[in-house]
Amino acid sequence: MMCLRCTVHFIIGFLFFASHLHAQLFPAKQGGKWGYINSSGVFVIQPKFDDAKKFSEGRAAVKLKDAWGFIDTAGNLVIRTQFVNAEPFSHGIAVVQTKHFITGLETQFIRANGDTLTSETFTDAGNFSEGVAWIKVADRSKVLLRQRFGFIDTTGRIVVQPILEKAFPFSEGFAAVQFDGKFGFIRLTDTLNDSVQTFTIKPKYRYASTFSEGLARVRSEAKWGFINTTGELVIAEQFDAASDFSEGLARVRMGEKFGFIDKQGNLVIPTTFDAAGDFSEGFAWAFKNGKYFYIDRTGNTAIDIGLTGVSNFQNGLALVNIGGKQVYINKEGKIIFEFN
Repeated sequence: MMCLRCTVHFIIGFLFFASHLHAQLFPAKQGGKWGYINSSGVFVIQPKFDDAKKFSEGRAAVKLKDAWGFIDTAGNLVIRTQFVNAEPFSHGIAVVQTKHFITGLETQFIRANGDTLTSETFTDAGNFSEGVAWIKVADRSKVLLRQRFGFIDTTGRIVVQPILEKAFPFSEGFAAVQFDGKFGFIRLTDTLNDSVQTFTIKPKYRYASTFSEGLARVRSEAKWGFINTTGELVIAEQFDAASDFSEGLARVRMGEKFGFIDKQGNLVIPTTFDAAGDFSEGFAWAFKNGKYFYIDRTGNTAIDIGLTGVSNFQNGLALVNIGGKQVYINKEGKIIFEFN
């Protein structure tokens, strides 16, 4: 008889394997229709959809004619096609949009079984992150109709009242928000309503982004720098452009050229590129001297196969263009699948 601990370990292992397997399905187009291939380029779900998005939590949004619905990893339609748009599932909830004959486009949340999270609809909304999602609603209390942002939890309860001018998803316990024209950071323990507003990091920046790997990029005037979770400026505002940290490095622009810094602010890959992407799975795309290629974490060229379009690596593959054709390549630069 299998022991309880062994059973638990087996179940956890199986769930991890199943989740990992789902992540290995990639949307691909053949003969004008979309299906899903595995990492070897073989169709697992045959092409029969008019459009398709990536899998997340065992569901993928697919389009038939003019409407979106969701399929499972076997290709079965589990939520009928009925939406104007549909986003990936996160925390068991997805953002979808429907068209209302009076109010126009409406945004709402649905669960994995297709039921709505709440009867309320919104002007716009983001995917769930760390148990909450930002929502955008019309502020009808003012003479001029304005849009305001708040946050909702997975039960459908509004946990941050919609009084914000802008909001980004929660990341590492913080959300970058705009209030009274300036950006700061909140935690879910802060109080935000019409009469009381408390901020973990007070709004004082012209712009700010989400925390990533313990740091968040901010801009007080013209230049970008990075703060830590106490609000201390740990990398001076010195860059003309910057992205969030990914795999220990952040893309920055100085003048017209891009390079990468580490978390101490050291320029570890010189600013020699005309354009560049963020690091993902050990690679970043770059553009220089009129051509695209991939670099590794040392800045050396890793894949250079005549690319004319690029994207980040995800689950071992990247969607690129070669000679006018859209293809998936692996990390060795080998073509796995060619769209047609």
